[in-house]
Amino acid sequence: MQLGIGKTISVIVLNLVLVTGIFFTTTAEAFTYENRVSTAKSMAHYTIGYIYDLLGESERAVFEYEMALHYDESSYLIHLRLGTDYARLNMLNESIAELKTVQQYNADDLQSHYLLALIYSTLRQYDEAAAEYEYILQTFSESEPENIEIYGYLGQLYYSQRKFDKAIGQFEKILELDPENADVMYLLGSLYLEVKNESAAIKLLKQSIVIDPEHDGSLNTLGYIYAESGENLDEAKSLIEKALEINPENGAYMDSLGWVYYQKGDYRKAIEVFERAHRLMKDPVIYEHLGDAYNKLGDYEQALKYWELSLQLLPQQENVIKKLNDVKSIQASM
Repeated sequence: MQLGIGKTISVIVLNLVLVTGIFFTTTAEAFTYENRVSTAKSMAHYTIGYIYDLLGESERAVFEYEMALHYDESSYLIHLRLGTDYARLNMLNESIAELKTVQQYNADDLQSHYLLALIYSTLRQYDEAAAEYEYILQTFSESEPENIEIYGYLGQLYYSQRKFDKAIGQFEKILELDPENADVMYLLGSLYLEVKNESAAIKLLKQSIVIDPEHDGSLNTLGYIYAESGENLDEAKSLIEKALEINPENGAYMDSLGWVYYQKGDYRKAIEVFERAHRLMKDPVIYEHLGDAYNKLGDYEQALKYWELSLQLLPQQENVIKKLNDVKSIQASM
């Protein structure tokens, strides 16, 4: 059944009165004549603004919400509607101001945090956006303490911010709830490497492989740890080759295998494998490793070429800059 426009508006108004009782105070002394008049005027303008929103007429809606605020400055819902419409009209600074005001009156309003996160992302203010997402995820994690996905999202957010200790805390919570999760063990192992806790990383990666012998990420990472340390090189080679059997087109795994050959002193074989890795992906680490291997063979021109390529992809690598300058000094003295 289709309602007439008059009945439709009546239903909207009734719903607003029932659902958003925020416009009405509950203390008896507040019901003065002046307060009732202001509340009624605010409600009227809000309702008209809401109808304009439903019709997609944001500019008219903004005018009505601004009038509603004139009579009821403390209504967080009016500020929320106004902030939302400012965003639709690309008035982003004005929208941010309104949404922050929402949080002054109602700190628990998640919609304002979510809208702020989107606006900050649009403005490329990523730290501010991340803070809003963090608040949302923390709130959900408190209300749903056994929701693994929320801990995962929060852990990924912390990782992107390089807050590794906080990220570790989130993934450890997942492991408490799901102790046989090989993927989480792999992620935790990788995070422990970021905080220089190699023994904890090795322990978790080994556990991951026991649970899932085909976990190529854990196989490669454990192999690369051994290769970096120059220990257990035969085991490292075996682990990485198994990872490549599972995922043969992975350039990072191919680079790990090349590094095993480099550590064994077989620099020509290392170059051959690094070249295959670099055909699969353009990566500053692969270029650095190629430069290192050519340097060991005394081919300084090729070494400089690949170190420079590494710096083009990732400038300000102090270790690469030092190697490059050292070789240039050697060439100058020859």
